[in-house]
Amino acid sequence: MKKIIKLNAFFILFNFFFKKKFLYKNNNFFLYFKNFFKKKIINKNFSILYFLKNNGNINSCIRTCHLFNIISVIKKKNHKHINSYYYNIFFVKNIFFFLLFFKKKKLIIGLSINSSISIKKINNNTNFIVFVGNEKKSFVRLFYKKFDLILKIETYCKKSLNVSVVNAISLHYLIQ
Repeated sequence: MKKIIKLNAFFILFNFFFKKKFLYKNNNFFLYFKNFFKKKIINKNFSILYFLKNNGNINSCIRTCHLFNIISVIKKKNHKHINSYYYNIFFVKNIFFFLLFFKKKKLIIGLSINSSISIKKINNNTNFIVFVGNEKKSFVRLFYKKFDLILKIETYCKKSLNVSVVNAISLHYLIQ
C-alpha cells in the first residue's frame, strides 16, 4: 500500500514540473518510465540554465554540457529555436520544484561574483546540480535558500563572464 501511495505521489510530482502537451494517465507506462528515470537520469549531473534569452548562449551551454556528459535543464516557453540534436536537454515547467525533487540526492551549487568561496578549492565527489544564471539579472531569493554552496570564479576584473564561459569553467572544475 505504501508503494502505491509513493508511486502516485511521484506520478503527480512528475506531471507537475515536466513540460509536455498531455498528462500521463497510464500507471503502467509511468512505472516503466520511473525505473528508466532512476537508472539513466538520477545518477547524472545537471546544469540548470536559468533565465537565458540568447539562443546562441543556450546552444553553446548545451554543447558544453554534452561534452561533459551532463544534462541541461531549461525553462523556456518557446524552445523551437534550441538545437535538439543533443539528447541531454530537459524542458521543465518549474525549476523550483525540480530543485526540491533533487535536494536530498544531489549537491546544489550556485555561482555568484559576491561569494567568498573559490571554485578552485572545491573537491567534489558527489552528484551535483550547477545553477548558471543570466549575466544581468540575479537569481531569485528562493533559489539562494536552496543552494548548498555558492561559489565564485576568480577573474582579474569585477565584470561578469559570458554564460557559456562560466558554464564551461564550472563544469571543468567540478568534474575533476
